[in-house]
Amino acid sequence: MKTRPLFAASLLLAALNSAGAQPGGAAAPAVPVDVPHIAFDKYTLPNGLQVILVEDKRLPMVAVNVWYHVGPANEAPGLAGFAHLFEHMMFAGSKHLPRGLADRLLEGAGATDSNGGTGYDSTSYYDTVPSNQLELALWVHADRMGYLLDVLDQKALTNQQDVVRNERRETVENEPYGIVEEALNHALFPPEHPYYASVIGSHADIQNAKLADVREFFTRYYGPNNASIVIAGDIDKVKTRALVAKYFGSLKRGPDVARPQIVTPPIAAERRLTVPDRVELARVYMGWLTPPAYQPDDAELAVAAQILAGGKSSRLYKSLVYERQIAQDVDADQDARALVSTFLVEVTARAGHTPAELEKAIDAELAALREHGPTQQEVERAKRQIETAMLTSLEQLGGDGLADQLNHYNQFTGDPGYLAKDIAQLRRITPADVQRAVRTWLQPKNRVVVAGVPGEPKLPIDPPAPKPPKTAKGDKSGINPVEAWRAKAPKAGPTPEVKLPQGEAFTLANGLTVIHHYNPALPLVSAELVIKSGADSNPIDLPGLAGFTAQVLTEGTAKRSAPQIADEIAQLGAFLEADSGTNASAVSLLSLRSTFDQAFDVMADVALHPAFPSAEVERQRASRLGELMQQRDEAEAVA
Repeated sequence: MKTRPLFAASLLLAALNSAGAQPGGAAAPAVPVDVPHIAFDKYTLPNGLQVILVEDKRLPMVAVNVWYHVGPANEAPGLAGFAHLFEHMMFAGSKHLPRGLADRLLEGAGATDSNGGTGYDSTSYYDTVPSNQLELALWVHADRMGYLLDVLDQKALTNQQDVVRNERRETVENEPYGIVEEALNHALFPPEHPYYASVIGSHADIQNAKLADVREFFTRYYGPNNASIVIAGDIDKVKTRALVAKYFGSLKRGPDVARPQIVTPPIAAERRLTVPDRVELARVYMGWLTPPAYQPDDAELAVAAQILAGGKSSRLYKSLVYERQIAQDVDADQDARALVSTFLVEVTARAGHTPAELEKAIDAELAALREHGPTQQEVERAKRQIETAMLTSLEQLGGDGLADQLNHYNQFTGDPGYLAKDIAQLRRITPADVQRAVRTWLQPKNRVVVAGVPGEPKLPIDPPAPKPPKTAKGDKSGINPVEAWRAKAPKAGPTPEVKLPQGEAFTLANGLTVIHHYNPALPLVSAELVIKSGADSNPIDLPGLAGFTAQVLTEGTAKRSAPQIADEIAQLGAFLEADSGTNASAVSLLSLRSTFDQAFDVMADVALHPAFPSAEVERQRASRLGELMQQRDEAEAVA
């Protein structure tokens, strides 16, 4: 990689401070910064639709986020994957929006983040639009909610069955470790449990869905009384209330939906599986059943997951990846759900190492955590990292950002503004709390252990699609009365004035350009040092040099070792990384406002004084070779 002087670089700083933020001192603060208040209005229409409004004038954009409180948790036996299939059906056209028209109108209006998603307990649909196109987005979502059945036919169902089955082939059967993870799920839950199947379901169940099933599912679960809509962004709340009433107010209420009440049988004895798959490297999964979302020990186990595998400062990474070099990567997660959660540990072997080696090493770390508990430093570090990630998700209005988070809190707690309580609970967690939760829930006798190993997979039955049945004449009856005015798309409002954030810039004596921008929305600071050199500067005989150099950049400086860098950054609740693209390389930092001074010092040390220790270069070389081996598992990479 050719070196460039500092005048070929620029430093971008974005400070996002809350009014209660305190400047950082010599050490990380004992108490995190205050949580920003998110003002919202919540009300319910007479038909049961919950409406949540958030006014945010930063940019002339609005996020529209609709959640239906239905997922695989609500599926009937024999219809696994039905909630996900129905998510696809919602994009197949409605009475006033023939197939494809909604996409064309929204794209033409400048919409972004337009998509849907199915979780185990909910299904969401969302768009982010210019503020003068809010009425268009509401028209689209209301037509789907109220008038899908008017045009739903066998042709649309058959088409989406084919689409979803192809998606299953791509994301489960031809995805590295896809069938291994499905086997893990099957071992955690009995076949009659709604979490037994993957969200996407099985070929047989997808193909067995009948048009009558689809209509019944829509009628039962897609009424306004089983939904909530968040509208967040550059809105006038009074006018927005009127628009919501116009487009959603006349839609008929559906039948009352009872929340699933299912008792999950505990795992009384360890279950073990070995599953072959078309992969280069073996992988070990361990899974436990744990408390539902927002119940006691849910947050404590999330902290335990961070301590075990949350970055380079975590126990599993230090032991298995860094010191012993028997693992390629590690992960741990408390996957919180409504009925029951799962705690998962996932470790991929380095070439030449076995699942048995990994399992023994994982067990040693889990046993130490159960017996001795975490240190106070580990717990504080994990809590800060989780809090930083939670706050970062609020920077984006749409997608999985602010609007989606409010809908999430609304479904699981009934309070869209639960963020402050969520973080308050996180901050109260002690080492004793984490140790108690680990001892209670993560015992060897109560787990599932699955080893995914290289080999020829045993794929599930993939039956051919039968000839579609003929549709009866009465199959297109709708729920809501015809309202002629709905046939015409609303016109855009006046084009809003766009006032982009204006950064200030100055140049240091050495030529480095510094651009900074103050934003008081969140107690976060991000910084990025951009070097105008990337893969385009690689020597012909050393392809990949820029990327590899960036990979090693954070692995040691003249005064800090790789573990010291990882520990210090994690203790500050920050995230530091280096990367290289085609035309540029960058060192990026994200931190809490209260710890930015210390975190920025580490970033500067990494950028200015990299040592490239030979031991770290060799360690990263082995890691990169492992990554290249894993790319052979990816069809796109091979192609």
